[in-house]
Amino acid sequence: MKTRFRWFFLLVVLTSVISGCVIPHMPMPTDPSNPLKRVAVLPMKNDTDDVDGPNVVRQKIVEALTRRSYVVMDLKESDQILRDRMGINLGGQLELTTPQKLGETLGVEGVLYGTLMDFDETTTGVYNARKVRGMFSLVNTATGQTIWARGLGVKTEQGTSSGASALVKLGARAADARDKEAPWVILSSTTTNQSAKDSFVMGLGAKLLTKAVGIHLDYESKELARLVTDNLGWGPGTGAAPAAPAAIKIAMPEIKAPAPPSFGYMDWEGKKDFYAVVHSVSLNKSDNKSWVMDAPLWITGPKMKMEMDMTKMMEASGAKDASQSPMSKMTMLNRGDKKTGYTLYPNAQKYMVHTAAEQQDEKPKVEKTKVGSETIDGHPCDKYKVVITYKSEKPQEGFIWNARDLGGMTIKSEVENKDYKMTTELKKIVLKSSPASVFEIPQGYTESKDFMEIMMSAQQKEK
Repeated sequence: MKTRFRWFFLLVVLTSVISGCVIPHMPMPTDPSNPLKRVAVLPMKNDTDDVDGPNVVRQKIVEALTRRSYVVMDLKESDQILRDRMGINLGGQLELTTPQKLGETLGVEGVLYGTLMDFDETTTGVYNARKVRGMFSLVNTATGQTIWARGLGVKTEQGTSSGASALVKLGARAADARDKEAPWVILSSTTTNQSAKDSFVMGLGAKLLTKAVGIHLDYESKELARLVTDNLGWGPGTGAAPAAPAAIKIAMPEIKAPAPPSFGYMDWEGKKDFYAVVHSVSLNKSDNKSWVMDAPLWITGPKMKMEMDMTKMMEASGAKDASQSPMSKMTMLNRGDKKTGYTLYPNAQKYMVHTAAEQQDEKPKVEKTKVGSETIDGHPCDKYKVVITYKSEKPQEGFIWNARDLGGMTIKSEVENKDYKMTTELKKIVLKSSPASVFEIPQGYTESKDFMEIMMSAQQKEK
C-alpha cells in the first residue's frame, strides 16, 4: 500500500503546477512623457458565441499592457464602478457614454476598448484550427482622441497528410486573407500522419480537456494580446525612468518551473483495517501558496478506497465550472483480492478498469533512521528520517511518524525541497473493517475504455 499511495502526492503537485508559476520579468523600458498614467481595460464587446472568451482575452490584454509599462486598473475595481455608477455590465453598453465620462468616473487617463470577433475551435479531423481575433483601441480620456488602434487574429492549425486536408487548409487561408481589417497571423501549422478519425478524436479531446480545466484557447489569447500590442508605445511606468529607445529587444531567459518533490511514503501495508481522512498540504515556496486536500480513505485487508474532490483546487487554478468537470471528483478503488483496480468519475457516472499489470508500481529503495519520538493527535509515534529512491529519480528525503499504538502505521509524512513542502496526515482514524459494499462500484456507473469517452459523455450531459 505504501508505493500505491505515491500517485496521490503527484496529483496534488500537478494541480498546483497547473495553477501557474509566476515567472519574474526583467525591467521593461518606459516613456515618462506618455500622458496615460493609468489605464482601464474596459469590458469587451462580444461578437462571438463564447461567453467566456471576452474575459479570457481581456485578462491577457491587461497582462500585455503591464508588460509594456502601463499601470492598469484592477478589473474587479473598474467593473464594480462601471456597474454601480454607470449601469454598465457589457462591452456593448459602452457606446452609450463617452471616453471623457469613463475617464472621469474611473479616474484614469486612458481607456482601452476591445471587440472580440473570433474565439472558436474548428475540429473536423481533416482540418483542426484554434482561432482568436479582435479589434482594440486606446483612447486618451482627456481629449477623446484615439492614440492607438489595431485589429489582429491568431490561429493554430493542424491537418492530416491527405490531399483533402491540404485543400481545406488552402480554402481556410483564402477566406482569412479577405479579413483586411484584422489580418490573421498563423502561430503554427502542423501536419499529422493520423487518420482523419484519430485526428478528430484527439482534437476534440484536447478541446474538452482545456475547457474542463479552464484554459481553452489560453495560448492563442495570450499570443494575440502580445502581438497586437507590439507596436503600442511604451507606458509611463510607475515612476520616473529613462526614456525608451524607439525599438529595443530583450532576450528573456528561459526559466524552468521549480521541481516539486515526487515522493510520498505512507506505510500501511499489513497494518490494521481502518477508516481515516487523508489531510494533505502542499506549500509552493515561490509564492507561499498552499494547496489543501482532504480525502476519505477506507482500508480493509487487501481492499482500498479513496475519494478525492479537487473542485476547490481547480477553481483556485482558474477553471470554469470546476464542480461539473469530470476531473473534479475521482474515486480510486484497489481490489487486491481481485488483482484489479478502478478509477470512478462520479460527475460522469463512469469508471475505468486497471489490471494488475497496469497497477504494478515500482518499489523504491527505502532507508529509514529513527530520530526521535513524538505524539501526533494523541498517538505515541516513532519519528524516522527516510530517504526514498526510485530508479529514474533523485533521492527524496523526509520524515515519517509511525504510531506505536496502531501497529507501526504511518500517520504523518513530511517532505520538502527548495521549492515545495508537502505534509500529509491521517485524521479521524477509526480502527474498523468496512463492509464489502464500500469497495463495490455503485449502481448506475458504466465502464469507459478510455478517458476520451468520459470527456465526451460529460459534454453530452451539459447539452
